[in-house]
Amino acid sequence: MPLILNRKAVLLVLASLALVAGSTRTADAQRKGGILRVGNLGEPPALDAHWTTASITEMLTNHIYEGLYSLDSANRPIPMLAESHTVSKDGLTYTFKLRQGVKFHNGKEMTSEDVVASLARWGKQSTYGKTLFAQVAEWKPVDKYTVEMKLKEKSAIVLISLAVPNNFGAIYPKEIAEKFAPEVKVTEYVGTGPFKLAEWKPDQYIRMVRFDEYKSRNEKPNGYGGGKTAYVDEVRFQPVPEVATRVAQVETGELDFADDLNLDAYDRLSKNPNLRPLVSKPYYWLVAVLNKKEGLMTNQKLRQAWQAGIDIEPIMKNVAGGHTEFYRMDSSLIPPEIPAWHTRLAGLPWNERNKGKVKRLLQEAGYKREPIRFMTTQEYKWMYDFALLTKQQLEDVGFNIDLQVVDWATLVKRRNNSKEYDAFTTGIGAFYDPTHTNFLTASWPGWTTDEDILKLQAEEAHGALGAADAAVLREGPGDPLRRSLRAARHPEHHEGLQREDGAYSLLQRVDREVAA
Repeated sequence: MPLILNRKAVLLVLASLALVAGSTRTADAQRKGGILRVGNLGEPPALDAHWTTASITEMLTNHIYEGLYSLDSANRPIPMLAESHTVSKDGLTYTFKLRQGVKFHNGKEMTSEDVVASLARWGKQSTYGKTLFAQVAEWKPVDKYTVEMKLKEKSAIVLISLAVPNNFGAIYPKEIAEKFAPEVKVTEYVGTGPFKLAEWKPDQYIRMVRFDEYKSRNEKPNGYGGGKTAYVDEVRFQPVPEVATRVAQVETGELDFADDLNLDAYDRLSKNPNLRPLVSKPYYWLVAVLNKKEGLMTNQKLRQAWQAGIDIEPIMKNVAGGHTEFYRMDSSLIPPEIPAWHTRLAGLPWNERNKGKVKRLLQEAGYKREPIRFMTTQEYKWMYDFALLTKQQLEDVGFNIDLQVVDWATLVKRRNNSKEYDAFTTGIGAFYDPTHTNFLTASWPGWTTDEDILKLQAEEAHGALGAADAAVLREGPGDPLRRSLRAARHPEHHEGLQREDGAYSLLQRVDREVAA
């Protein structure tokens, strides 16, 4: 999970990071040229930013595409392809002015027609797009460089929804946005970003090259936004599913950069003068998502028994390689780095480790030790370690766990089919707005339909979030094993949360989604 840089290529690496993480190094401190070799955990399920929340797709597509807005280093929305926006006095009409002269990788200039077609598609497929466009009455071009969004009612989530980096509102050429139905993966990859896709050889590499006609913003780099400079000629993303191999290839210099490495290697890597580990907080909270649509786990008593039988800290400590500084025990759905939404509530049914309660619930559920299909992957080592110990703990209290280990792309595909599994591992990351949750909805794998949770999602009271934590743990939609701290790409992207109006918006609806 530490992200490693090979010092021999440190300038190239930092230049590449500037595109993603907003490095503040100036152009004269760097030189253009070279190939950056990046080891990632496997094949992405898609390179269509609208289509999936998978974090590997997020990481790759943010090099190719851009949206109207992005997030600054304090997680505030800032313009990217938009030049500016205005809001009508009644708060119902947003008018966006677009930057002029921005070119797609195919040489075509971006106009309002492309923006309207792209976000209309995003609004039908993306977690964030669906949330926003449920509030949209009309979405249309006004002129070549102006678009207009009319709302059904006032909303505090317009800009933050357009700015999130995951499953984001990437702008495609109109012809591509209209050619591929929202539920169909785009297979023509044309964006406005600083890199363009040159070649994708599955299970070998994804090769992106610098887009020489890229039109950068004039501001300094800032989080995901601001000015971007592509220093390297090419970035070659190489799938290396085995985490030990990713570590070894960085140590030998075969890779310049590797992501999502095992924490038990952190001490050794930190002592290597040729390597630079980067650790970012927070990462994800680990979760076993339980299938509430079909099969054994539709039984609420069985879900509650699963949750009551878990002893969380030994799992977290093992996943973190014994480093207590790399995890925290916390029952809130939102990390403390986002203080407006973080809660501290006593008495929740979390980390109970109650064998007597498990036994009673299993009896009430009528469970006969039928095998429970639990999907995980070794490509994310922390998911696999988490699943192994969870299996052991649950079998000790009476469960029969059929652990199914697959590659990440297969897991992402199978988790959408309710007949394929009973539970799967994933990680839930930082929420940029409480309305953006997906794992508490009926439209995401796991298929949560609890009426209390759905009601809480619509309420406008700060206390609703604490109530949501309690409802989630009572209903048992997942097994929220707390967030491990991310050793990864963007440390400055997790420092706070403010809305476009300068205050915390919607102080008050519940929960949101990111990742996996």
